[in-house]
Amino acid sequence: MARDLVKAGAPGAIVYVRTPTAARAGTAGYADRAAHVSMRAADRYRIASLTKAFVSVVILQLEAEGKLDIDDPVEKYVPGLVPNGGAITLRELLNHTSGLFDYTEDQAFFNAVLSNPSRVWAPHEVLAYAFSHPPYFGPGSNWHYSNTNYILLGLVAEAVTATPIAQSLQERIFTPLALASTSFPLTIDLDATFVHGYAQLLPSGQATDVTPVLSPSWAWAAGGIVSNARDVTTFYRALLTGKLLRAAQLKEMEQPAPIAGTYGLGISTSVTKCGRTFGHDGDFTAWRNEVMSTANGRRQAVVMVNIDSSHVSWARINADVKTALCRG
Repeated sequence: MARDLVKAGAPGAIVYVRTPTAARAGTAGYADRAAHVSMRAADRYRIASLTKAFVSVVILQLEAEGKLDIDDPVEKYVPGLVPNGGAITLRELLNHTSGLFDYTEDQAFFNAVLSNPSRVWAPHEVLAYAFSHPPYFGPGSNWHYSNTNYILLGLVAEAVTATPIAQSLQERIFTPLALASTSFPLTIDLDATFVHGYAQLLPSGQATDVTPVLSPSWAWAAGGIVSNARDVTTFYRALLTGKLLRAAQLKEMEQPAPIAGTYGLGISTSVTKCGRTFGHDGDFTAWRNEVMSTANGRRQAVVMVNIDSSHVSWARINADVKTALCRG
């Protein structure tokens, strides 16, 4: 399967499956094409929006501790920041029913990142792009995926804990689960285990290695985590077997609101040949990945390619992760 993804145009690919008794990995292609470094199963990459499940866990842990209520308005925790913040709840941020504009859909923001990809962005700077647009709809009346929601949730967590979100993630998730390959870097974070990512920046051009220049700061709590397949599957196993959340909060996380379709609180649900699953996909321009776990937490699968969507389709990645989960 990994070899087929490389044949389809990915510089490299990882397919990783964890079962109750073992973990198996298939790799192909290059983690660094210029240096001819082969892809390895333990390599680290930007997991992008898989970050949202981690941030959701922090928020739900704080709810279980009585430090917030996800049905409170966001205005309560970050007063004066969010237009109409008194009418938007944390739950609506978590499940993308807030209606807030997604700053990554703003062309001026996209142009700013493209013109200076190494720039370090502060959360309030990206929020300014979001709030320059009217909302998609009134809070709780529809569903639209928006990275803005999770930037705000990161700020809420910081306000409630009086600690950086990176520290909360480390203390509440990374350290307890021994996720040694997982981090929340605020700067361009490269080492020998880091997968290089490639993007076709011009319609007729060759895919370019954007790894040395693309700052992760603009994604922050919406998509800034770096991890590997082992750690991601460890997280999902712990999550779905009740090791991170109390039963009430896990139920909230898993249950989509009727208006949200298949999206719960930082995770999506779907039905496969091997039953109901939970997971998420993530796209950080040149790193794309998807994780899926059985509902009982016994099996997980990850597929990662280090190329943008100009070469390998999302439909292909989604089909492969389902196959890996149910048959791998």
